[in-house]
Amino acid sequence: MRLSPALAAMLFMPAAVGLLYQAVQPHPWPHRLLAIALLLAIFEQAHMARVDLRNVEVVGQRLGDPRLKHFGQVVIWTVVGQLVGFYGAAAGYLGWGMAVILLSVIGFNLVATLRLEPTGPQPIQAANWRSRLDVLTLDAIALILACLWIGQHFQNWVAVGMFAITALYSASKLVTYAKALGPPSAIHVAHAAQEHPQAPQQN
Repeated sequence: MRLSPALAAMLFMPAAVGLLYQAVQPHPWPHRLLAIALLLAIFEQAHMARVDLRNVEVVGQRLGDPRLKHFGQVVIWTVVGQLVGFYGAAAGYLGWGMAVILLSVIGFNLVATLRLEPTGPQPIQAANWRSRLDVLTLDAIALILACLWIGQHFQNWVAVGMFAITALYSASKLVTYAKALGPPSAIHVAHAAQEHPQAPQQN
């Protein structure tokens, strides 16, 4: 299975419109705040999907390493899972959508065995779930929040917590991108639930 990086990013956009619609509807404020949090997240996930798939293409053209085929499939299925989650959330099932997104991210971090840095001296690096333990911990916390939302427990706090996490994460990524646009440094763009601050890898 192959998926164009540009097409992968574009596939997130209709779901973004749906999340915006959820955010402006006369729902209770926790519903709208969680929709805004997911709306912030979807643009970053779309960007990372494009970058991750592009990295697989670039490194594959340079090295032709057979491990890239399996890794590319993991990235694609992760993107598919994220799309299912975001579209579910856009349809109004915010908790279930968030849970599917997080399960996709956790699955990536447990299954992916590589990290790609196309511009680095070692474009392909070994990685396992232990190297992503901090990210997995954060994803697990977010998954617990999603389960609380689904169970209709502490929804006010869940919405505030997820918005805070997403806003802080988005702000940190903006700082990372700003540094990346400056003089060359050892800092690489990171993947959110996935390899920060390493080069983006799909969760």
